[in-house]
Amino acid sequence: MFLKTYQICIVFILWCLALPANGQVLSTNLEIKRVPSVGAVWQTISLENTYTSAVVVCTYNLPNQTDPPATVRVRSVGATSFQLRIQQFENSSIVTASDVHCIIADEGAYNSGGLKFEAHRVLSTGTSGLSVPGGWGSANTEEITGALVQSYTTPIVLGQVMSFNDVNASVFWTNNCVNRNRSPFELNNRACVGKHIGQINGTRASETLGYIVAESGSGTLNDIAYTLARGADSIRGVGNTPPFSYTVADDYDVGVLSQDGEDGGQGGWAVLYGADPLPSTRIDMAIDEETVAGDTTRTHTREQVSYWLFKDNQSVNLGTNKTVTMSSESVSPYAIPGSDVVYTINVENTGSKAVDASTIFIVDSLPAEATFYNGDMNGPGPGTNVVIFTQSGAGLSFTEGTDLKFSNSPFKPTSFAACSYSPLAGYDPNVKHVCFRPQGAMNAGSLSTSSFSLQFRVQVQ
Repeated sequence: MFLKTYQICIVFILWCLALPANGQVLSTNLEIKRVPSVGAVWQTISLENTYTSAVVVCTYNLPNQTDPPATVRVRSVGATSFQLRIQQFENSSIVTASDVHCIIADEGAYNSGGLKFEAHRVLSTGTSGLSVPGGWGSANTEEITGALVQSYTTPIVLGQVMSFNDVNASVFWTNNCVNRNRSPFELNNRACVGKHIGQINGTRASETLGYIVAESGSGTLNDIAYTLARGADSIRGVGNTPPFSYTVADDYDVGVLSQDGEDGGQGGWAVLYGADPLPSTRIDMAIDEETVAGDTTRTHTREQVSYWLFKDNQSVNLGTNKTVTMSSESVSPYAIPGSDVVYTINVENTGSKAVDASTIFIVDSLPAEATFYNGDMNGPGPGTNVVIFTQSGAGLSFTEGTDLKFSNSPFKPTSFAACSYSPLAGYDPNVKHVCFRPQGAMNAGSLSTSSFSLQFRVQVQ
């Protein structure tokens, strides 16, 4: 029997990369975000992963020495989102909006791919500070040594006040449970965490602290390079002509910091500093202070800072293929003239980065031997769609009325707007190109499947 031969067309796809502010996933229990323009108004930050008990740790990027001191406030931490803002102490909303860099981890212990860390929550009932009862003593902190599941050789500790039980701010701090000015685990392998209010005389309501303990080192996870370390005792205050810098081995994009111990006694916290706090092979930072009480110059003695930096090497990797099968409505089981076949366009993102929202544009150019069928593609089967859209983990939507168009041009259209032909009902030989525009941001596919398919019917000529 003579079988008609025909061409399987090459699918033409345009897409854009997701912006860094959308966040990057390192694993199913860890992600990073750089949130732009965070100010005094609460923002709801959507998470890429779904968490059982999320731990959020963030660092503010102070743009300039003349900008007021600001602390990061976090609240309403849930499975898929949290809320974020910045404020001064004593609830002042006079702040300079800027980037906030965050790490989000699910509570638990992890050791895979060369990255060893754990994340926990603890309730802080005491308040530390220069002028509060008990000052910087261990009675005002919470010892976390016994809560740790894993052992570490050179650990760092990062943390955040991640509840909003008191409208007045306090900031995370950590030491070795004995000496105010010693880093956690220094000399005695113990670690305490707490919240402090600098030189202010008073107290704060109990708050939930989130903290991460991680082994120092560098590596790559899901195409994101990272480095963790405790820096030298050399970072001074915002009032001491910043920036103060550590040298690192790469050009990083996201960084979270925590001050280790409290050398000065006035209370401080580490901030990223300047218009570009992570220039090539450097971290620019400073120690900031509240200016409500005591010394308001924001000068500060040298402190050590622990950091976790990330470099986004993620990329989209879209793969496409097109298959041909016989239609259930075909008059023949063979691809001969007069029979109908189903074209299936398959698209999969196996990359570690998502595709920007609503930027996928697909054009399938039909060969001369194929006539498009503008009707119910599967006859008595379910639905009455001209095109059947299916997906697995892609996070997209597709509506025929707005996301399916056609062109009768002899040239392949280069935009969805250029697909402006209105096809006749049934078989229409004037359709030369079928245009598709799925909506939404196509998810990354390095950790789980992210794919979709488009099916339509043509008649072999």
